[in-house]
Amino acid sequence: MKRRNAITAVATFVAGVRANASIPFPIPLKELYGASKTVAVVEIVEGRVVSAGGEPCGARYTCRVVEGIKGAKPSVLIEFEFLPSLKLGTSYLLFLGGYEGVYIPGAPDFLSRCKSVLPQATTTAHWRGAMEIVGDTSTPKQRDAWTVRPVKHVTFPLGTRTTIVDGEKQLWFADLAQRMVDEK
Repeated sequence: MKRRNAITAVATFVAGVRANASIPFPIPLKELYGASKTVAVVEIVEGRVVSAGGEPCGARYTCRVVEGIKGAKPSVLIEFEFLPSLKLGTSYLLFLGGYEGVYIPGAPDFLSRCKSVLPQATTTAHWRGAMEIVGDTSTPKQRDAWTVRPVKHVTFPLGTRTTIVDGEKQLWFADLAQRMVDEK
């Protein structure tokens, strides 16, 4: 029951933050890539809700790098974040940076209060730096079959190959990864 209450508190906190936040501006993939210290395909292996001073601080995740694109090597474990909606066992194209420039209008003291329970890395561009990968990432040699579920408020390079997966338009990972590296 305590876990359910903690998750409810985090969800309420994030809903309040998002309600108070201004409308996010679109960020080009090129800028998202450039602003990130680490870009990798990862699998979430652990996640837990964290709090400080009785107030929710979101979630802390551990992920295993499947494929490093920038600043990461395969099989390395990385801790990151306060985004409380990622799914354990799921793979993501993850863009990570530091907390500099992170401001949450609904909770201006968030970083000073939560710094002690959060890892050093967070997703880049206010929650837009985690894009779910669809496909079997346990075999990196099958990367040509992976697709990426695009997130809102990120503009992708024109001409990036897409496909329809279960009625949803998704991006081909291999094409997207190549365009990120080429455009830097």
